[in-house]
Amino acid sequence: MTTYFIADLHLDDSRPDITQLFIEFLDSIKLKADELYILGDLFEYWIGDDVLELKPEACPNTVKLMQTVVAQLKALADSGVNIYLGHGNRDFLIGDQFAQAVGASLLDEMTVIDLYGTPTLLMHGDTLCTDDIEYQQLRVILRNPQWQADFLSKSIQDRIKEADNLRLISQKQTKDKQADSLDVNQQQVEKIMREFNVRQLIHGHTHRPATHEFLLDNLPAKRIVLADWYQQSSWLKVDSDK
Repeated sequence: MTTYFIADLHLDDSRPDITQLFIEFLDSIKLKADELYILGDLFEYWIGDDVLELKPEACPNTVKLMQTVVAQLKALADSGVNIYLGHGNRDFLIGDQFAQAVGASLLDEMTVIDLYGTPTLLMHGDTLCTDDIEYQQLRVILRNPQWQADFLSKSIQDRIKEADNLRLISQKQTKDKQADSLDVNQQQVEKIMREFNVRQLIHGHTHRPATHEFLLDNLPAKRIVLADWYQQSSWLKVDSDK
């Protein structure tokens, strides 16, 4: 059996080359994969599942991207691959309608799976970056059900504008911050792993791909960070016989 993990594709109509890499990746694993886990930020931003109902003339490029992604993921699901979809900090508004359209199951914010005998915690990873206080404060606002209801009540165009503004603010704040504050806090990592009683963690978000091995309560532990797709495709492949 084989399981694939990806994260931080940030698919956007302004980067069709990355969308094409995604299509090629899905095609390449159809006959190999048993499961595919997408651990957040599949899209650069997601403004609500009702974008799936948009007419092409409303937002031609956006609609084309959505239709392409939905069709490709649904084809993978129909081929027998189990798809699991987690929320990121950019696409946390993905809901049941999108999941059903692509044949995927939505993951909880933190999910423990049995990865071929190894209990493994899966998450996007943004909640591990506790040194980035400004972002964590914004996250509380954006994940508030009332804020989300107010946002989703706006027109598609207004939501796109607000999402673009939030993205610009995020980019500016990122440039102004120390690099260390944008990475995970090791104490938070260990706290969460203890809480879920695991010694292996897989996440994305930081765009700093690596495998970190350390001791957790005097026992070996591992944190695997998935790469982003800003310039190239990347995935983690885990086989049951390894």
